[in-house]
Amino acid sequence: MRCMKCGQKASYFYQIDFDGVEKKISYCKKCVVEVLRNSVPLRKIAGVPDETLKKGRHVFEDEMAVFVEIPVYVMEQMFGKWHPQEREVLLNERKIAFLERKLKEAIKNEDYRKASRLKQLITQIKRKMDVK
Repeated sequence: MRCMKCGQKASYFYQIDFDGVEKKISYCKKCVVEVLRNSVPLRKIAGVPDETLKKGRHVFEDEMAVFVEIPVYVMEQMFGKWHPQEREVLLNERKIAFLERKLKEAIKNEDYRKASRLKQLITQIKRKMDVK
């Protein structure tokens, strides 16, 4: 593969899940250093509230904020606020999708304790959605 920035032979390859779409990113050594030097920490992104980035709610909090809560917040900023119930339903659906993806990874890696915990979290969220 070639570097996405300069076109030279890439030495670093990343496969990310960008809001449900897999994307392959490749950089050469020089460009990786430049990208990391110029990158902005998540906490410094304008418009992302501090309560979205608080830690300690549960096991996958950091990743959960990045893949679930921040995209919803950005969509609200772009298209306007939702009714609180609609927002909660959307967040719960995104959390379930995120946790199911983590569950598949845990089963693939034979980490059954983590898989069990993930199943419990998914079940709790689904029950919470059914009650309302």
